[in-house]
Amino acid sequence: MDRKREALLVWCFFALLVFGVVTVTGTLTSGFHLVDDWEFAQYTDQMTLGHMSLWDCLKEAVGSDLTLRFRPLYYINRVLTAYVFGINLTAMSVLKAAEIVAASVALYYCARQMKCNMLHAALFSLTVMVGYQSAVWWKLGPQESYDIMMFAVGFFFLLKWLSTDKKGYAFASFGALFLMSVYKEPFILLLPFVSLYVLYAQTGAGKTTIAGLWDAARKRLPYLLAIGILFTVEMILIVFVIGTNNYSYVGLDESVTLDQYVQVWSNAAHGNLKWYVRFGILMGLIFLTYWEQTKKLLWEILLTAAIIVPQCITYSKTALEERYILPWALGFAFFFVIVGCNFRPLSGKRRIAYMLCLLLMLAAHGRVTIREARYFAHRGESVRTMMENTLALVAGTDKKVLSCFLPNLEGNRTMYYWFRLHGYDEVFYWSEEEQKIDRSFGPRENERAEFADIDVVVMYNQDDRHWCYEPSLDLSDFTEQKCGTITMYVRNR
Repeated sequence: MDRKREALLVWCFFALLVFGVVTVTGTLTSGFHLVDDWEFAQYTDQMTLGHMSLWDCLKEAVGSDLTLRFRPLYYINRVLTAYVFGINLTAMSVLKAAEIVAASVALYYCARQMKCNMLHAALFSLTVMVGYQSAVWWKLGPQESYDIMMFAVGFFFLLKWLSTDKKGYAFASFGALFLMSVYKEPFILLLPFVSLYVLYAQTGAGKTTIAGLWDAARKRLPYLLAIGILFTVEMILIVFVIGTNNYSYVGLDESVTLDQYVQVWSNAAHGNLKWYVRFGILMGLIFLTYWEQTKKLLWEILLTAAIIVPQCITYSKTALEERYILPWALGFAFFFVIVGCNFRPLSGKRRIAYMLCLLLMLAAHGRVTIREARYFAHRGESVRTMMENTLALVAGTDKKVLSCFLPNLEGNRTMYYWFRLHGYDEVFYWSEEEQKIDRSFGPRENERAEFADIDVVVMYNQDDRHWCYEPSLDLSDFTEQKCGTITMYVRNR
């Protein structure tokens, strides 16, 4: 197949796959979800009702985040998206799906550059992108979709540069990897892998000597220096300027016992990582039947570890789940798809068994993707139904709404900004711990209310994954209206 036909086929395949999933399951039009999305409503509120300029909104968002984290491009992107689309989350979801298509295609072409055939390249891309981590296909908060796209683009240009020596590819690669590194911190940890891969590609997969490594580094020194400086500067900024206290999931902690670490990772191995673990063990055993040849894969094992180990250390206290599986899945796919499918000794029945493992793992992850997408869409529809029904009851009146989404503060923030943008500003918030009702947000945040003044109460029910308790409120004088995973209680007046 010629390149143009292959490109058309690949783009069509991934576009149909991604847009097919988000359209058929309903995530594309599912709206707000009481997490992350509230920021779009906040920025829209600031730039419309608050009359804040785009520049001031950008400065406030990025400046505030830099006191906590190092992801400046993420907030620039979010504010600009809100500036263009407002709270049109369907348009943003289309943009997110397009991002996933681009990431999948770029990963495919990375595999093609690493001598994979079309089938194996598609398997590589799908192994990385399909599974519990497919939440990044439809969730508008996670940064991983953009970052995996920029990594794939940067790595593709790196591979092109290594094969052609055209300097333009080196500049394009570094530019993409720089954008990746200022979007979310764990992806900075991919930069050492990039440097190692340059040495690997330059020296070959055979025996490597100190002299050979030095010669390889000398030939690619400007690029390696640029990547090394970028990594060093960003890590210094995070550790010594911004600080690591706000990264609750990062690294080792003396207050966490060994048993707790073991339990967390055991849960992950039986949860979001279960198919990787189960099929990874089977494929690993097949590799071990070629022990003498497998011992020669030290470079490939080192490259795999350069991706996987830093991610495991980063998320050591919480383990890997949902979107955090990216970029860890890159390491898994690199070894078991790129290396495994090109492993020459693998043949006969063992090769059939190996490929069957990859396909069955992909099928299991595909089922997970559809299931998670349907739940996400159902949850979004529940939130939208609740907010629209509540607004219909209170719009143009002085009736009061009580939001009971704590400890999910983001849920309460969504209620605050969404109703303000729809011309209603009488939402109060229930604190179960303090047993009080107040405004919590905005210029009237200290204003209190009595429960007798509340006309509508909204809360999670047990169908929602965020549900954790029933508020201790007397709802005997209210009529219950269930909206999927959310329940409304309307006072009988």
